[in-house]
Amino acid sequence: MGKGAALDWWLLWLGVVALVLVGLLQGAGDILGELGLNLWTWGQTTFRPWSTTLQALALPALVWLAFTYLLKEVFPRPQPVSRAVVSVVTAFWGVRYLLWRLVATLNLENPVAATVSLALFGAEALTLLNAVLFYLHHIFQVNRSREADRWSRAVLEGTYLPWVDVLIPTYNEDVTILRRTVIGCQAMDYPHKRVYLLDDGRRPEVKKLAQALGCGYRDRPDNRHAKAGNINHALPTLHGELVAIFDADFVPTQNFLQRTVGFFQDPRTALVQTPQNFFNEDPVSVNLGLEGIVNNEQTLFFRYIQPSRDFWDAVVCCGTCFVVRRSALEEIGGIPTGSITEDYFLSLQLQRRGYRVKYLNEALAAGLAPETIGAFVDQRLRWGQGTLQLLFLGANVLTMPGLSWGQRFSHALGFLYWFLSLCRLVFLTAPLVYLLLDIAPLRATVDELIFFYLPYYISGVMCFSWLTENRRSAFWSDVYETLLCWPMALTVVRTLLNPYNKPFKVTPKGVDTRSIHCHWPLMHPLLVLLGLSVLGVGRQVWLQGVVVRNPDSLAVNLFWAVYNGMLLAVCLLAAIDVHRSPYPWFARQVPCELKLRGWRWPGATVALSEAGALVVLVGQGVRQPGRGYLVFRQGSPLGHLELPVQVHPEGPVLQVTFLDMDLPTLRRLIPYLYCQPNQWPEVKVPEWQTLWAMITSLWRLYPLAAK
Repeated sequence: MGKGAALDWWLLWLGVVALVLVGLLQGAGDILGELGLNLWTWGQTTFRPWSTTLQALALPALVWLAFTYLLKEVFPRPQPVSRAVVSVVTAFWGVRYLLWRLVATLNLENPVAATVSLALFGAEALTLLNAVLFYLHHIFQVNRSREADRWSRAVLEGTYLPWVDVLIPTYNEDVTILRRTVIGCQAMDYPHKRVYLLDDGRRPEVKKLAQALGCGYRDRPDNRHAKAGNINHALPTLHGELVAIFDADFVPTQNFLQRTVGFFQDPRTALVQTPQNFFNEDPVSVNLGLEGIVNNEQTLFFRYIQPSRDFWDAVVCCGTCFVVRRSALEEIGGIPTGSITEDYFLSLQLQRRGYRVKYLNEALAAGLAPETIGAFVDQRLRWGQGTLQLLFLGANVLTMPGLSWGQRFSHALGFLYWFLSLCRLVFLTAPLVYLLLDIAPLRATVDELIFFYLPYYISGVMCFSWLTENRRSAFWSDVYETLLCWPMALTVVRTLLNPYNKPFKVTPKGVDTRSIHCHWPLMHPLLVLLGLSVLGVGRQVWLQGVVVRNPDSLAVNLFWAVYNGMLLAVCLLAAIDVHRSPYPWFARQVPCELKLRGWRWPGATVALSEAGALVVLVGQGVRQPGRGYLVFRQGSPLGHLELPVQVHPEGPVLQVTFLDMDLPTLRRLIPYLYCQPNQWPEVKVPEWQTLWAMITSLWRLYPLAAK
């Protein structure tokens, strides 16, 4: 058959297929129209508000609002019983709303309207399912601090002191960051430990650093399997009974091993995970100028979700700040390498063999959060892709042998989370379909939404903040999900089609951004959605002066689009990186003395970092820059130190830069800054404060005004 005949043959088949599709769509339109009419008629007679007055319509929402407020006053800290009550009632409001949506609001008049309406309903159903399972999953939590007290006695008394190999995998992190981590690991108060730098960059300066600090050094000829391969390559050369792993930027507190090693007296304990804390703010709060007001995005997972996972025996290893039993690791063939989230796979492999993976919810280490919005997004995309990759590695949590039903439930909820980005995209585009194309995604009045939706919404906002003990705001969850929805949705789809389409990429650390930088790949889809929202609102406002429109549909979709526009505007501002220092600063008040040009000024530090200090002097201030010495006297937390400094007079607070610090000085300064027990308090911010911060960020335009 020639090329022309073949082309004619394919065109013929395409025509036949097109005719069949047209017929099917026409038939489907008739069926859906009839079904939609009957369903809508029945729903309108069955699910309807009991009154048309605003007071009566809002009564369920107001009653539940009053109840949750009273509950928060009586039980400031949620307990299992109060969590159960709130979770069940919240689920009731959600199911009530969803049933109403199903039988009374779907628009099935034609295939296009039905597609839009069913897509929105499906997104809401998936979001509600996730919310209900989330609340039920977190009714019970495990606190292992008392257990750690009991197990650690043998460690403190010296009767249980197994050798621990402390591994620090590194690829391209700056030597300054590595030096800080190694010194912090060496400062851990535990006698039987050996610290190793695992250098996948094969860098001479890192090898020289290891020699100078007196720690072990390992490299390998290739970078196969990235971090997991790096660790597996080093394991045969080590001999410790336990292995502690820290990412290159994480510094443990001095009591890290004292609090974790004791758990391994239980032979079924294979791994002990601790939270990830951060000594810098995440880029969203930094770029919006909301440091200290908006919690780090990962706080919810490490402080709230993981303790609940521990109840279900489904703790997730997070790749750093953990200790693992070497024999259990060898039993599963080392760190799994099939997924770029090797830590999650490690948890599943241990749990399916009956080992316990425990979670100690104590701040025993801290590291660097991603320092640019691009690094932040890339890290989340890697987590999403790596988790979904497990579905293609025989690690489907619903079918994997050896897991309990509780473990399957907990892990399945973690997999479900990554699909919510698709739902968020639907929520952002659904009102645009009405505003731009006059296709209603749902058929509902404002009265009905007040009666059916408002109680569910208020329950979600009020209870989420209370249940998580102000670790996360429902409004800021909307911001984070909106910010990530487009790239995450693409990642989810691409991973399902091709699980290994993107290789492992190390999150950059120690970034020093000296000017604002717009992350255009992230901003482009947000700008398009915001532009369409503005266009749609403008179109409907103009049409109101020409033709009479449906007032309820117009009001609902206009309000929805305005809220989406506010979220998109906040996300656009968050996608602009502002200047930040590469060194974390800590509020430390230490008595000191400044020696400069033959003069001595007593004073005290108000802030310290590895790079310098902020000092307030007593008496006459320094007006001219120069080189001098900052002296800490014996008896201060740093002992007697005399540091050469460069002085920068800037108002009442003097800034000094440390010059030429030697290794003994660093071994005093770094443990004092990073390694003190109980130095990482958990920040909790009330819901109203985070909401107000989101609103004010719109007119502050912080990243554009920041210098």
